[in-house]
Amino acid sequence: MIKILTWLRSWRKIATQLQRSFLVELSTEVNRGNISIPQYTLLGFLNQTSGLNMSQLAELMRHTTPATTGLVERLVEAGLIERFSHPKDRRQVLVRITDKGRELVEGLKRGIVRNLQELFKDLTQEDIEAWLRIYRTIIRRSTQQQAAAKA
Repeated sequence: MIKILTWLRSWRKIATQLQRSFLVELSTEVNRGNISIPQYTLLGFLNQTSGLNMSQLAELMRHTTPATTGLVERLVEAGLIERFSHPKDRRQVLVRITDKGRELVEGLKRGIVRNLQELFKDLTQEDIEAWLRIYRTIIRRSTQQQAAAKA
């Protein structure tokens, strides 16, 4: 039990430091694009789809629909996303990322990757593979817990 508590204390410090570092780097990159982290997150979701409605986006963002609508409105005004009618139900409005939005997301991703490469430059390939394996396991478990909580 003592080993677990010691490990948890160490993990808490490491996780907090990594979180700060990643958020600072992400904020720096996102600020270069003149958007907020929630707007970047929304663009990231849209970059993986051909279009989503407000309810779908709100669920992905874990925001309310009105909050998501506000984010969408600012991104539409910036020309990063656009609204369009659902092809089978003209009453339903969907949003999708524009080419300008896609270029911004890809550019920000490249900056984030450069920053991560700098953080990882002193690690061996074996260390990186272990880190990835551990994080994939944590993410899988977290996803399972979230799904169980919804059920």
